[in-house]
Amino acid sequence: MKKFYFVFVGIVVGFLFFFVSSKIFDISTEAQKNASVQWEYCAITATYIPSGTENQPIINGAVNICYLQANGCKNDEVKSELAYAKFLQDFRMENTESSKNLAYNRVKDLAFSKAVARLGSEGWEMTSQPTIKFDSYIQNYQNNFIVIQGSKETKFDVYFKRLKQ
Repeated sequence: MKKFYFVFVGIVVGFLFFFVSSKIFDISTEAQKNASVQWEYCAITATYIPSGTENQPIINGAVNICYLQANGCKNDEVKSELAYAKFLQDFRMENTESSKNLAYNRVKDLAFSKAVARLGSEGWEMTSQPTIKFDSYIQNYQNNFIVIQGSKETKFDVYFKRLKQ
């Protein structure tokens, strides 16, 4: 019986030794895996109205996404459009210069939102806080809209990252 006990304890100690040594070597390979983690970066660098949209029934807006690469920026454009007559109708506005400026802001905001949603669906994580402040359209008791304009200052770039695939 004593012999069986010593053999059993020897086997348990042997397994314990192999288990501990495998964990030590596993930590070093895990550190190597973590050292090889690489990130990709991109930024939304501009929102704008493409030229040629003056006095058009459809107003176009666009956002530039810069995918940062070793050899420079790879640009991609995300577009949105807004039917100006429907915009005026929906928000019960007259066709004035102020209304047109609000429509331009609205289409740029739509393009920005579309770009952020697209990047999120592609696995990009936002790493910087956007400074954009959208216009607010608040309906009053007479079913008219009061517009509170957002910040029209120069918008800083919004950065994103994701694990390199």
